Amino acid sequence: SRARIREFLDEWLGLKLSIGTIHRTLHEAGAAVAPAEDELVQAVLDSHLLHADETSWPEHGQPLWLWVFCSVTVTLYYVAGRGKELVENVLDGFTGWLMSDGWVAYRHYPRRLRCWAHLIRKARGLAQSCDREARRFGQPVLKTLETLMAAVYAARESPPTLDLPTQHA
Repeated sequence: SRARIREFLDEWLGLKLSIGTIHRTLHEAGAAVAPAEDELVQAVLDSHLLHADETSWPEHGQPLWLWVFCSVTVTLYYVAGRGKELVENVLDGFTGWLMSDGWVAYRHYPRRLRCWAHLIRKARGLAQSCDREARRFGQPVLKTLETLMAAVYAARESPPTLDLPTQHA
């Protein structure tokens, strides 16, 4: 919000600006980069890997969502409803890999990767569940995901002596 921007600028940078000045600055910056918008959107569509996520963004009492589409070089933000329509419009022409959580709006995309942080959080919830069956399922799933994550981090430090499928069979 503009009020939070004003608070940040005051507390961290000692700049005292009115909400009106911040509002006008944002609109002027938006107008200045408008000619580059098509080029930026195309850069996102041309990327090999695109991360997507959304978070609630209540505005004037309306339940809106802040959508984020992030490539290596460009990040697009949209404020819209939470339906599948925005994802379909943004990804129209995108042929790379999409990294996302499990939200239904992303599930139709054929080259989708699931975010490990989301998977681990879900597995941890199952492993700590009050339901015995959920715990019995969640604990080995969580252990497997944690083992895989540790193997990936270790492989980044130095190549493993055995190939990972053999080592973790």
